[in-house]
Amino acid sequence: MIEIIILAAVAIFLFSRLFSVIGKEKGAPPPAYGRSQEEEPQRRPVHVVPEPGDDFDDENASGLEKIARADPGFTQREFVKGAKAAYEMIVQAFADGDRETLKNLLTPDVYDDYDAAIKAREDSGAEPLELMRIRESEIESGELNGSIAEVSVVFAAELTDGERVSKTRELWTFERDIKSRDPNWRLSDVSAA
Repeated sequence: MIEIIILAAVAIFLFSRLFSVIGKEKGAPPPAYGRSQEEEPQRRPVHVVPEPGDDFDDENASGLEKIARADPGFTQREFVKGAKAAYEMIVQAFADGDRETLKNLLTPDVYDDYDAAIKAREDSGAEPLELMRIRESEIESGELNGSIAEVSVVFAAELTDGERVSKTRELWTFERDIKSRDPNWRLSDVSAA
């Protein structure tokens, strides 16, 4: 009984940390786990976000620079940490069919897609893919549309169904309304990278 209480406390702590670092509403297909990726990931240039007080040319600024200006608490390093934790939690929740966890981490449209994929998997009796390791997690781009911040992260990972290992490479987009008091980012789109 005490183990359950401790595990619940750890889960609550992890969710609170995730939500303080990691959206809004778009559609996305369910994860394409098992998509083969033979090539090694290409490295992308690091986006430099200006420090407060730096001269800032809003017209020519990158999306990440605009997000950092609008939300002083945003840093790329912390965002990638939170996005990586979200990836692990979402993949595990999807594998476990844990809809409650997914509801907290996904926008409503994306949740509907994941829910349909879980139902199809349960009906077919297929084995879920489990995360073995994340090989890459880095920011691809950022954009600020009004008060909606979007940050896309490339994830390259290895998954297994217990018999075979599959490599996947996907672009996950997280969204958040920076004018909202809610600091939570949610997964709003998944596509092939």
